[in-house]
Amino acid sequence: MARKSRKHLYDIDESSAVPESERECFNAGAYVRISGDDKKKRGDSLETQRNIIENFAAVAPDITISEVYADDNITGTTFERPGFQRMLADAERGKINCIIVKDLTRFGRNAIDAGYYLEKYLPMLGIRFIAVTDAYDSAEDIGGILLPIKNIISEAYALDIGRKCRAVQHQNIADGRYVGRLAPYGYKKAPDDCHKLLIDEDTAPVVRQIFQWACEGVSANEIAKRLTVESVTTPSHYNHAKGFSSSAKLCGSAYWKASKVKGIISDKVYAGDMVQGRRRTVNNKQLNIDKRDWVCVPDTHDAIISREVFEQVQVIRQSVSDRAESIRQTSRSHMPSVFRGKVFCDKCGYVMKRKHQKKDDIYWYRCESQVKYSKDACTIVSVKEADLQSNILATLLKQSEAILGKYLCLVNDSESSDYFASELREINQNLDKHGRIARSLYESMVNGLVSKEEYVQMKADYEARIKALTEKADDIRNRQYELKSQATEYRDLAEAVSAIISNKTLTTDLIDRLVKEVRVHPDKSFNVVYRFRDEFTEVSGSE
Repeated sequence: MARKSRKHLYDIDESSAVPESERECFNAGAYVRISGDDKKKRGDSLETQRNIIENFAAVAPDITISEVYADDNITGTTFERPGFQRMLADAERGKINCIIVKDLTRFGRNAIDAGYYLEKYLPMLGIRFIAVTDAYDSAEDIGGILLPIKNIISEAYALDIGRKCRAVQHQNIADGRYVGRLAPYGYKKAPDDCHKLLIDEDTAPVVRQIFQWACEGVSANEIAKRLTVESVTTPSHYNHAKGFSSSAKLCGSAYWKASKVKGIISDKVYAGDMVQGRRRTVNNKQLNIDKRDWVCVPDTHDAIISREVFEQVQVIRQSVSDRAESIRQTSRSHMPSVFRGKVFCDKCGYVMKRKHQKKDDIYWYRCESQVKYSKDACTIVSVKEADLQSNILATLLKQSEAILGKYLCLVNDSESSDYFASELREINQNLDKHGRIARSLYESMVNGLVSKEEYVQMKADYEARIKALTEKADDIRNRQYELKSQATEYRDLAEAVSAIISNKTLTTDLIDRLVKEVRVHPDKSFNVVYRFRDEFTEVSGSE
């Protein structure tokens, strides 16, 4: 027997048509979605999808579009989409009993989750599902084995798109085409090709001046100070002013920093070479790549400075680095700092520099913002290292008895642990009971023991109970974890304090475990911010 042609999902055989009075009517929700990758393709816009669905419904006598649900610029690999979740909520409330999409890829690109919704969840609610261009209609059970296959293909497509994007970027890097979001300072992107760099005549003179000073042996700190004194706009503020960066919060300080100057004079991009591939994304984390594995493509764009000048600056920088290392080697005989990287100027916020006064063999911490940036960057702020040590040591010794007592109380607090365990057992029993009842509701509805309306209401009630119990269990576990963490915290603190009581000295390890930072004021007073939030801040003589 020849198969009937299916040019359209709703071609109707007049002889077998169901009378209009007996035909079931469907209030449909039209779902449209587009992701960032889809925007590059023609025919997948939200408007196009909506038109296809509305044209389909216009010739379907039993379907009325009651609402359109949309998710713009959201990937189909997740189902936590605002429009999608709102549509499911309306389906559960009975507002709609049919869902129509342009094709299965608009519904989702995760094969497992899409299969659950299409084969379990929607049929359980009695929701009809139609994918227009895929000629799938759950009411006619057309699709069969093709449905899960198409879902798998959709998920594979999403993964493939990601791989292709990375492959294109790697190829651009290998070809010497720029792939960064913002052009390097001194350059701008070509209007007709975002992968091509052109010299920015507004900032290129600053780059040339930086290299000129570096050739003359001026240090990076001094170059940064000169740029700040001359009111030269920093790269981040320049990008914001030009509209390349939208967030003012990301601009940072208005002062030039030595680190930025060092980054400029060490970058081959200013000699006309494209150096990229310095970082790699692994599990959504940026990892630095070994310098030997960077991709360097020579002569890809116009140079701002000559190659000879660039090489001359590198020789000078290496000489300065060797000299600094020699000084560090000779200074290592001095007393090591236990507060390294922890002492901050409270006025300007920068880390203070440790200095040795050889005449009296005294160590000081001084703010050098006036030296590094400009005379207006800060005031004279300093403090003796001995004052920091004596204050912290006195505070720790004063609080040692309370800290050790608190630790013993936490260790011996078994009553709270027993209460938490008892509560969790009772909650788990109720969760198991409610879960079994909720799972049996659908079978009860199919067997006619409860109506569909009763099923929906009872299901919602039990889901609410399960949610409340789950949240209560989570709260108890969080309190358990907090109690355990507090006990661990005080154990570490008790060990550190015991070491201080025995030796009456502070070490780098103890300071790292106990002190978060020290904030020094212009009048030489200071605040110690401890890693432990209880006793220290109440009795610290530095307050």
